Amino acid sequence: MTTIPKLKQLFNQIISDLQAQLKITIPSFGKIYLRALAASQAAFLKLVYLALGKVQKNIFVDTADPVALGGTLERFGLVKIGRNPFPATQGQYAVTVTGVTGGVIQQGMTFKTDDNSRNPGMLFILDNQYILTDTTDEVTLRALTAGVGSRLSIGDTLTATAPMIGVDSQVTVSGEVVIPNDPEDIEDYRQAVIDSYRLMPQGGAPADYRIWGREASGVRQIYPYAASGAPGEINVFVEATPIDSTDGFGTPTTTILNDVANRIEYDPETGEGRRPLGVFAVHTLPVVVNKVAITITAFDGITDEKKVTIQQALEEMISNIRPFISGADVLSERNDNLSTNKIIAGILSAIPGSVFGPVTMTIQEGAGTPYPETNKTFDNGNIPVLQSITYV
Repeated sequence: MTTIPKLKQLFNQIISDLQAQLKITIPSFGKIYLRALAASQAAFLKLVYLALGKVQKNIFVDTADPVALGGTLERFGLVKIGRNPFPATQGQYAVTVTGVTGGVIQQGMTFKTDDNSRNPGMLFILDNQYILTDTTDEVTLRALTAGVGSRLSIGDTLTATAPMIGVDSQVTVSGEVVIPNDPEDIEDYRQAVIDSYRLMPQGGAPADYRIWGREASGVRQIYPYAASGAPGEINVFVEATPIDSTDGFGTPTTTILNDVANRIEYDPETGEGRRPLGVFAVHTLPVVVNKVAITITAFDGITDEKKVTIQQALEEMISNIRPFISGADVLSERNDNLSTNKIIAGILSAIPGSVFGPVTMTIQEGAGTPYPETNKTFDNGNIPVLQSITYV
């Protein structure tokens, strides 16, 4: 690939060329028209090189910019996986309303979440007119704002933005009908496109389950395994993106699990079955979150600023440690092990020259009891997340 030179390098090269061609020495002071000409030409060539660099960057999917920034990433995606990044989805909620039998809620009536709600100030709409059949009834409202920023909790209240005949203005959330998702992160989309090049369909190999599962919105990664002691059964562990998960760590919602299960069973474009012959059952399961608690002793000169830097470095390091799936992952990129030595290396990388005592960690698998560990390999749907760092 062409290296983009600095402006100073272009200027010096033009000056050298002019002096060589004209067999003169261009002065730094006095009659310096040629230096001014060289400067203007260098600036023009710099723009040409930048344009060339942008073209070079956007001929490869791993470096391409999004279309919104003038790049070609989504064009790769449309050609290879047949879709743009998943857009944000709108949540839908069942709400309890009270009033007189026969009270009418007009189509298009909007409700605003109260200040004590999970996300106050959000608007929800009733898509179809509803007539109460009892003094207490239930209707479904749809969020006008897509994404998790408008998600509600059971018991939240909303107030109608206009009076309703025979119906109380305040309603209460009684159930989540459709769980909202945020738009797909552009880097998650990029990885899905890269995987589509790396992983070739093989009629039921691990790569197939990963390709099919990644078609569902809100999925970060898929980890398929043959079910132990159950011939013909497959366990597919699903990791959600942090923003779309139930706990911020990757545990998927029921909606995501169901969507993955449906896409493994049927091609959403053609409706044809996908599950391979000989596979009797596919179990779509949430990943098992392993909370990692780290203790660092006798850290010399620790400050709040250093704590933040270490926290960010270890969070990023641990978030990239994931189960290795033979046949779906690249062996040279295997990264499924966490050890105290790796943690120490991460600290020293974040704060070079740090002096501290022994480092220990405990791991809590799911809802189990935390146990001390010095070296652990994560597999069978177990993923690590950093829970805390304690300095003693």
